[in-house]
Amino acid sequence: MAKAEEGIVFEIPVDEQLKSTEFKPFKFQGPFLLPHCGRRRRTNPHMRAFWGATLGFTFAFIGWFAFAPLLPVVRVDLGLCDNNAVIQLLPEDERVEACVCKKQCKSTIASANIAAVSFDVATRFFLGSIIEKFGPVKTDCMLLSFGAIVVSISAFIQSGSQLIAARFFVSCLGSTFVVNQFWNSIMFNSKIIGTVNGTAGGWGNLGGGLTQVLMPAIYALWRSFGLSLSMSWRLSMFFPVSLYVVLVAWLWFCTQDTATGKFEISMLGKTRRAGPSDYIRVCMDYRVFLMIFQYSSCFGAELVFNNVLVSHFVDLFDVDLLSAGALAMCFGGMNLFARSLGGIASDWASSRFGMQGRLWIHFLSLFGEAIFLFIFGCIDKSTGGWPVALVVLIFFSIFVNMSEGTSYAIVPYMIPQDLAIVSAVVGAGGTLGAVIATWAFYKYVQDSLLPFKLHACYVMFWALTVPLMRWETLGSMWHNPAKKLVEAPAAQKEEPKVPVPIAEEQPKHAIEEAQL
Repeated sequence: MAKAEEGIVFEIPVDEQLKSTEFKPFKFQGPFLLPHCGRRRRTNPHMRAFWGATLGFTFAFIGWFAFAPLLPVVRVDLGLCDNNAVIQLLPEDERVEACVCKKQCKSTIASANIAAVSFDVATRFFLGSIIEKFGPVKTDCMLLSFGAIVVSISAFIQSGSQLIAARFFVSCLGSTFVVNQFWNSIMFNSKIIGTVNGTAGGWGNLGGGLTQVLMPAIYALWRSFGLSLSMSWRLSMFFPVSLYVVLVAWLWFCTQDTATGKFEISMLGKTRRAGPSDYIRVCMDYRVFLMIFQYSSCFGAELVFNNVLVSHFVDLFDVDLLSAGALAMCFGGMNLFARSLGGIASDWASSRFGMQGRLWIHFLSLFGEAIFLFIFGCIDKSTGGWPVALVVLIFFSIFVNMSEGTSYAIVPYMIPQDLAIVSAVVGAGGTLGAVIATWAFYKYVQDSLLPFKLHACYVMFWALTVPLMRWETLGSMWHNPAKKLVEAPAAQKEEPKVPVPIAEEQPKHAIEEAQL
């Protein structure tokens, strides 16, 4: 246990700045392995922050993409199929498979998929200043509460235009990711932040995979009770709403912003909250700009696949809805370990080679993602069918998630005093990537496989920009500075209680060279 200046005895070890130096998300309670949340929020605020941030993002995904695995059903109910007049004469059980979704139908669905990530771009971008004003706990509670309202309303839509509008406003739930990464960054020591952020983000993204299985299963449950196709999918939408109500109550009463309580802007070594000029200054840093689009090529790809996978397996491989959801779950299921793996690999490389190691791991992850995405775009019934596509999809998912983990292992070091803004704009870039890819590659291209190949080229382009990133004190992919930064910048010399990382540790050989 560690004792803070205020007399609080923490249940886990902390450094002199009250940031946890240990990351153990689970513990044994008798014979059971349970989430490690501690006895009270005052004595274990770090792990409660981790679980609050992780569950907030996980549940957000379920409401955010609730429509995606149900689109084969929703498009029939809303009359979007190109052969709508014909399928309305068929029994309900036969309508989903009989739907022909070509030019007009695909255009509406693609517009809805673009809308499903569009509002999130704006909310993520401005969330940096919102977090600085309200703190992580209140910000998460506001996002989830708004999400509960919008998801509830979306159950009553009656047309394609209303589907687009509903998915637009629901997308604000994706902004819980910014809270997820920021909250952990002010709670955990820099030596383990890559692992913590990677795990929190990965398990949060796992919600996207769970959605692919949960929503079709809940829909099938309602259908088994004899309810109509329309009533079944509409009632299914209230499942994520119930999750939000419970989680918001737990966040409000059982977690806190920082190790000592309420978040204050001075903890970042700043005297004022972020304004428009700060956003402009941060985005004009070329390294932040590149990271925005590098993240767009990995997290953006994950969002696109969450939207299109079920329909892809149904339409191209003639798989039924429940089976397609299970196959799509394999993509999201890699979040269970792969994003953490990216963070762990980045932390390991950092301990050996400093920032140079982090950048190499980041580059290789993006490069591997592009290769397997292109291969996925080459598979149809004639080249192996869905089993081969599934194997390639799993490898692609691993590299996607590793890239996300390596991205946010670097983010805390980019402009430390503007951590909230950097986290927000990079996160917004991830969602922006889904907007760009869906509009440019998936909406207008009628071929079923070409969009994936074009998307792979987009990922490869941004992967090749990683070697351009360089810091005077931290180095680059090709340069490892011998001199270790031992002092914080002047703006942070007052040693805030819960500061952000200010410098990457240099490898031992670099320190020895400096001493010589």
